[in-house]
Amino acid sequence: MPISRPLAVLLTVAAATTALSATSAAPASAAPAGTSLRVKVLKLTNAERVRAGCPKLTANAALAKAAQRHSVDMAAHEFVDHTGSNGSTLVRRAENAGYTGWSALAENVAGGQRTAAAVVKSWMRSPGHRANILNCSLKHLGVGYAKKPGTEQVTYWTQNFGSKF
Repeated sequence: MPISRPLAVLLTVAAATTALSATSAAPASAAPAGTSLRVKVLKLTNAERVRAGCPKLTANAALAKAAQRHSVDMAAHEFVDHTGSNGSTLVRRAENAGYTGWSALAENVAGGQRTAAAVVKSWMRSPGHRANILNCSLKHLGVGYAKKPGTEQVTYWTQNFGSKF
């Protein structure tokens, strides 16, 4: 059964001044099928935004790196949460991946959905996740996708959204 965290996280700050320590994260795996799924999530997310009158999100490599690392972590440790297995937060993961100078960050996580369409549909049915997708002030997106090691069916998804000053 697909799982989506019912509460999405949105952080907005006047200035990103906190220096955060580096964290070790599982290496990002980028299987061709996973890459295609990540692109489809971006396209489907942008289609929802356009229908709502928001501008399209731009793919961001640093947010994608943070999202992929988080999805790999969730898959390796079999959990769905905004806090990483090592206690990392969205802020820490995004900054460690190189997304600095941000004014807003948001994250959607989910597990169990087997297709890009299924995960976006799941997020759109959840008020908190939908709010992140349709937040017109967010400009960038990185998508992560991973499977539980040794399986083809247990999937983990992350969307990291951001805007910069």
